[in-house]
Formats: sequence, C-alpha cells, structure tokens
Amino acid sequence: MKLTLIVFMTVLMLFAAPAVRAQVQHEIALTRADIQTERQALVAENLPLTEDQAKAFWPMYRAYREDMAKLGDRLLALIEDYAENYDTMTDPQATGMLKEFFEIQKKEVAIKSAWAPKFEKVIPAKSVARFFQIENKLDLIVRSEVAAEIPLVDPGN
Repeated sequence: MKLTLIVFMTVLMLFAAPAVRAQVQHEIALTRADIQTERQALVAENLPLTEDQAKAFWPMYRAYREDMAKLGDRLLALIEDYAENYDTMTDPQATGMLKEFFEIQKKEVAIKSAWAPKFEKVIPAKSVARFFQIENKLDLIVRSEVAAEIPLVDPGN
C-alpha cells in the first residue's frame, strides 16, 4: 500500500541525514496525491452510495481530507521536532511536544465532529457512521506504521 510506503519514507526522512531528507521530501511530495487517490478509492470501495449521494459526498470528502491533511502536516511538524531533538530533549521540550500532541488529537476530534453533521445532510447517518469507521481503520494503519518506526523517548537524557 502506498500509504504505508509514504509513512515509512516520512519517518526515514526525519531520522536521516539532511542530504537524504531532501530526496525523501521530493519523493513524498510526488506521492502525496497518489495516496489521497488510493485512500479515496478505498473509501469508495467500502461505502456504497447512490449516484446522487456520490455527487454530493465526494466534493465534501475532498474538503474534509484537506482539513485532515492540514492536521497531518501539524503532526508531521511535531514528529520532525521530535526527531531533531531526540538525542538532546529536555523535560520542558517533552512537555511542549506532549501538549502539542494532545492539541492535535483534540483538533482531530473537532474536525470529525464538525464534518459528521455535514455528511449527514447528503448521505444517511448509517453511511456516515460507516464512512468514519473506514476512516478510522485507515488512520489506525498509518498510526501503527508511524509508531513502529519512531523510537521511544529516552528518559535518561
């Protein structure tokens, strides 16, 4: 899955030398649109919609994913900060990163909560629930891959 590849490349970029980062960043930029297309295809395969529902839903879905991508950028910035400070992290830096992580999680819930009633205006509530189940599964795959690649904080630093 391209999504797993991009996650691996992102984490590699963060913990790699600057010369490698530039190349990986370029590859990530080229792959990002492909990932969104793949994600949308997975949603489409698993979310049956009528033609009228699809006409209303897909533009909204793309706007929703734009909101989530901005949040993803924020999380990526946090991971970059973590990678840059991994060997020299102080307690205040750890506190700040943890606070930012919790703020990102709150924002994710806020985005999803704001979009759910919008989606319910164009597709049935059960379809909205199914949609968010699909999104949750895709997000869990990404989070699992990222978590597997990021080293734990060394409490001895």
